[in-house]
Amino acid sequence: MIAINLLPVREWKRREAVRRQISIFILSLLLLFCLLFAVGAAIQGKVSSQRAELQRLEKKKAKLAYVNKKIREVQNKSKEVETKFRAIEKLQQGRTRTVRVLDTVVTCLPIDRLWLTKLDLKGGRLSLAGIALDNHTIALFMRRLEGSSLFKKVRLGSSHKKAVQGHDLMAFDMKVQVAD
Repeated sequence: MIAINLLPVREWKRREAVRRQISIFILSLLLLFCLLFAVGAAIQGKVSSQRAELQRLEKKKAKLAYVNKKIREVQNKSKEVETKFRAIEKLQQGRTRTVRVLDTVVTCLPIDRLWLTKLDLKGGRLSLAGIALDNHTIALFMRRLEGSSLFKKVRLGSSHKKAVQGHDLMAFDMKVQVAD
């Protein structure tokens, strides 16, 4: 049997074109959904791997926090020990400083011409008082003290005559600044 198409050809072509456009549209939507699903899955995979990395790093941070705490404790103890060590060194220097000051003063004394009656060392200041045969002897003692590297400034406070056992001697007092 012969089939006769009674529909006009234009209408049939138009229907085919519409059907083709609808098919392309549906396929495009399907392709778009597949593409979005693939991109979403890839992003979800990255997010889950980043979360796993974050959890791993948080665990590592927790382990290292304990180590950091111990390091800080050791550093604090080290600072305390260092402070105590400096204090001990300063005390040691002070102990030897007093001996050096006394040794230098004794070395600078004019023998059998000047006698000390008072010697007071407080901080960086040395106060001396004594009796000398004359002003020249006091000046000699002051020059010797100034010549020492241990003393900075030597100042004579006063000098006056004083009778000691029937002899006219010179009483004096002076201030000396000790170098660091």
